[in-house]
Amino acid sequence: MSGLNYIDIHAHLNSVDFDLDREVIIKKMVAEGVGAINVGTDLLNSRQAVVLAASNQYLWAVVGIHPHEADQDHDWVELTSLANKTKVVAIGECGLDYFKLSDKSVKQKQKELFVRQIELALAVKKPLMLHIRDSYTDVLDILKAYPEIRTHAHFFAGDWSIAKKFIDRGDTISFTGVITFTSQYNEVIEKAPLDCLLAETDCPFVAPVPFRGQRNDPTTVSLIVEKIATIRKDNQEIIRQAMLKNAIRVFNL
Repeated sequence: MSGLNYIDIHAHLNSVDFDLDREVIIKKMVAEGVGAINVGTDLLNSRQAVVLAASNQYLWAVVGIHPHEADQDHDWVELTSLANKTKVVAIGECGLDYFKLSDKSVKQKQKELFVRQIELALAVKKPLMLHIRDSYTDVLDILKAYPEIRTHAHFFAGDWSIAKKFIDRGDTISFTGVITFTSQYNEVIEKAPLDCLLAETDCPFVAPVPFRGQRNDPTTVSLIVEKIATIRKDNQEIIRQAMLKNAIRVFNL
């Protein structure tokens, strides 16, 4: 894809954190050849992600409902309409989040919301952008009933045994700036087939070293790609090209 060096496959430029300088960041991205997929967590910022994608050549959108919104009512007619937009490349971020969660009724609502979005993704023939926290087993169990759906596990935080289950399904995983300040995921990055790996910032969160603690933005994805190359003991240019190719393939950009 001419003009692009990197694609941040999971960003939140639609966040209020960028309201004061969003266009400045986008101009910086264009200058550095960085594209981004902006991800919705509710209907409002799903709409915003679609608007950003429509007005910028190298921005795309993911629309959906985060598991934290499982207690809310949702306009499925509008969400389906957004899901059918040309530059919407996946449904999400959806899945399960059990962090500090013990209420079984809330877990059940999250599962129902997740299944509804799986069905939406199947209907519009687009992959899922998964959010998974302390819930890999339940997510994988639900996905067993949908072998035809392709998924991408964003901000992967499992071990190699979990990663292999996604890879065996034909799915992909991505890593954030966290890998620049912990070696916890090195085994997965080393063992995973290169065509199953992607890089993301999850901005404005988890800025990589040397920007840790600051607001993150998509241009730091280059540092994550560089770290993946270092962990795999591979040529950085080979990894850069692979990450770009993988993003284009997985999300049909």
